[in-house]
Amino acid sequence: MATMGDGAGVMARGGFYNAHSQPQHSAAEFGLALFEQAAASVPLPAAGEPLVIADYGAAQGRNSLGPMRAAIAAIRTRAGGALPISVVHTDIPGNDFSALFTLLATSPQSYLAGAADVCAYAAGRSFYQRLFAPAQVGLGWSAIAVHWLSAAPATVPGHIWAPRGNPDVQAAFARRSAEDWAAFLGHRAAELCPGGRLVVIGGAADEQGQSGADGLMDLANAALASLVEHGLLRPDERARMVVPTWNRRPVDFLAPFGTPQAAGLALGARGLHVLPDQFWAAYQANGDLAQYARSYAEFFDAAFAPSLLSALDPDRTAPDRTAIAAGLDEALRKLIEASPQQASCQWHVMVLEMTKPG
Repeated sequence: MATMGDGAGVMARGGFYNAHSQPQHSAAEFGLALFEQAAASVPLPAAGEPLVIADYGAAQGRNSLGPMRAAIAAIRTRAGGALPISVVHTDIPGNDFSALFTLLATSPQSYLAGAADVCAYAAGRSFYQRLFAPAQVGLGWSAIAVHWLSAAPATVPGHIWAPRGNPDVQAAFARRSAEDWAAFLGHRAAELCPGGRLVVIGGAADEQGQSGADGLMDLANAALASLVEHGLLRPDERARMVVPTWNRRPVDFLAPFGTPQAAGLALGARGLHVLPDQFWAAYQANGDLAQYARSYAEFFDAAFAPSLLSALDPDRTAPDRTAIAAGLDEALRKLIEASPQQASCQWHVMVLEMTKPG
């Protein structure tokens, strides 16, 4: 197993991820209509009991506001304003829940704005574990989160990106991904009430294993190599750095269904989509190369840099860590400006809708 610090899998804090997660935000749109349909059909609880909506892998909440708002509206259309609704945002313990609740309290787009009998909560635990009592959840949502693994099973010699690893490295990540996905489905099946529904939008790869992001990861890997070359980053630190994700192919997403690992979840609508590159489209329209490089570097900083920087030696001071983060950002921007098309991502996204029979 790769040795990573507590920051592995955590998004950049202080609302930075909220501000620089446009691709993740856009990807959620692929599942929004299914989520609204699910909200319109899940069983309603007994009088006086709340309907529980689980947001699995919420990060700092920005990408959850629209889906939660749409689901609440669909439920209230059926049940009226008297039905209490509890929204529980889940993520790993190191997640910046403070940024999430600040957003819920201050954003005009918050699903709490003007809502009666809607309450927001958090659960600070990995969704590869049990999070709710049996049959407690009526409706579940997870967007661009299940490609993050419970832990990186190995480092990637010469790289940070598992698909660039040797066959043994790739096999280790694929095994961990399969185990994690089976655990996720089993726990959700136990938590959903009979008739409850779950929509997952997962970072994916095509049947050849291509996620659409290899070029950006190669540039980030080169940026880290330049930090080692200039003495800002230690070679052993760089060797420990790995992005703890694995983008499953459609066949990998579908493999557990019909087996005990899926714990009886019935698979409904499903499909693989390719996310248009909004950063590249803007660059093509305005020709602003600096802005394009800044957009991709900040996206990388928000989503992946905390995991990489968690591999720094314990003796690193706060100024050291700040300097390394800034150095990575600067080096990555320069490499993107030198090779803009290489940075362009065509992320693959898998959408699945599931029901707990009953």
